[in-house]
Amino acid sequence: MIIKNISSLIGKGVSPILNNAQAVDLEKKCLRSTDDEWSAMKQVGYKTSIEVLKDFQELKPVRENLTLLVLCGKGKNGGDSLLVADHIMRTMPRAKVVVLLVGSRDELHPLTEKALNEVEERVSVHEWSKKSSQSSLDVLIQNEFGEMGGIDICIDGLLGLGFKPPLKEEISQLVSLINKSENIKVRLSIDIPSGLSELLVEDELYFRSDFCYLAGIPKQAVFKKHSTISRLRYIDIGLMEDVNEKDYECDQYYLDNNCLDVLKKLRPANAEKRVFGHLFIVAGSALMPGALLMSVKAAIQSGAGLVTAFAPGSIVRSLSAQVPEAMWIALPETNFGTISAQASDIILSHAYHATAIIAGPGLGQSRDTEMVIQEILQKTNVPILLDADALVPRVLETLHKGKHGAKQIVLTPHLGEFLRMTKLANFSFNSKDLIKMMKNIGATVVLKGAMTRICDGEKIYFNTRGGPVFSRGGSGDILAGIIGAQLAQGYSDAAFASALGVLIHGNAGEYLARNRGQIMVRTTEVLDYLPQVIR
Repeated sequence: MIIKNISSLIGKGVSPILNNAQAVDLEKKCLRSTDDEWSAMKQVGYKTSIEVLKDFQELKPVRENLTLLVLCGKGKNGGDSLLVADHIMRTMPRAKVVVLLVGSRDELHPLTEKALNEVEERVSVHEWSKKSSQSSLDVLIQNEFGEMGGIDICIDGLLGLGFKPPLKEEISQLVSLINKSENIKVRLSIDIPSGLSELLVEDELYFRSDFCYLAGIPKQAVFKKHSTISRLRYIDIGLMEDVNEKDYECDQYYLDNNCLDVLKKLRPANAEKRVFGHLFIVAGSALMPGALLMSVKAAIQSGAGLVTAFAPGSIVRSLSAQVPEAMWIALPETNFGTISAQASDIILSHAYHATAIIAGPGLGQSRDTEMVIQEILQKTNVPILLDADALVPRVLETLHKGKHGAKQIVLTPHLGEFLRMTKLANFSFNSKDLIKMMKNIGATVVLKGAMTRICDGEKIYFNTRGGPVFSRGGSGDILAGIIGAQLAQGYSDAAFASALGVLIHGNAGEYLARNRGQIMVRTTEVLDYLPQVIR
């Protein structure tokens, strides 16, 4: 299946990110009765509980006597948090749950009261008021959790979309104390971190959650910064299925795992290797052979039918033995172990075989490498991914001079590389600025970070899968190989091929972190988890 345009997946893996007013409007259209609202809350509780138990495993295995502190506000977010705890207790009967109500019980929304009735006999309930203090919280934690080694999970259900700054005194105090508490291992928010508003300022006080579970609708307030406010999870309960992009003026979209459905099918029985593309990888140097090796391994394992690696002759022999599935071509090199300008003739003599090209990982920065990449851009007409050392201003200036302009070019910088290639001192990550910049360049950018942005000059697509397990060298080289393999297989829309790549990479990283933790792992271990993403 060839996706001509990523926009065709809106409502089927690509969801518009709505502002508060739009989100409230959509909820009103979809949830027309109290029964509809209760059914939606039950879905949120059930689906979020599953994700919570998976995410907790990035810290350590889930113990049978898991401990939870639920911060329950008077609105429906409080009800959602109670229903999350309900389903966790159903899965883990030995879990201990304490509910801290902010305000009095008679102020609760009727559905939140209903949720509390569902769990009341299995939890301990306390109230937090203006008179409560640090000592109140310390006593509660000691009495309820002291013998159990503290709180495994704190669930924030204090405030939702209806919040308008500033925080009330008792909530402000509680959020501040919880943020500073050393007795809590993992902090979670339901729908939106309490205290966060659409008009985010640097010193704004909000609940500092490790994970945030977006209930039914992706909300703009949590997509404000380059470094994400929290690890984001979209809890799909069907509200976005019938959303038409014309219904909302929107230039920001959220990618979810439904995009990967295109990969979850059997290949044709009579298919042969060339059907699945031929990827060229121009990368590596004597000082950085590992970057090339990781890109090649990732591409081989991501579905490309054929992979040919072009590298300095001095490293080809040692690397080729490690990945015999790839074809290896030695290139002339400089005295510094980087490819020389003469390498372009060899690469271009084979170019008619390629269906996509990766250039950059571990190449090293020199005028020779720049000249080779410029030649490739000017004289080939297949999709090209530029990464790492290929992301320099002179190469960027060449994009529009190639056979196909920049339409099929994918750039995969992290923030530092993005600033280098654009000659900017800093960047605010304002969506309109990024869209305008990429429209002028003409390429698709995959701006890597805690929250990866894919921008094609028209829209921005956000990927939130992955996490801190990728905060190590080589993660970008593997991502380049995965995206390159999608380009080579014929996913001709650069934004869609990029979306597939970041979702495959991100989900595999989460499988790795849940099985091995975030810290004591090697970058290449993520390759072992690629098959799980589509099975």
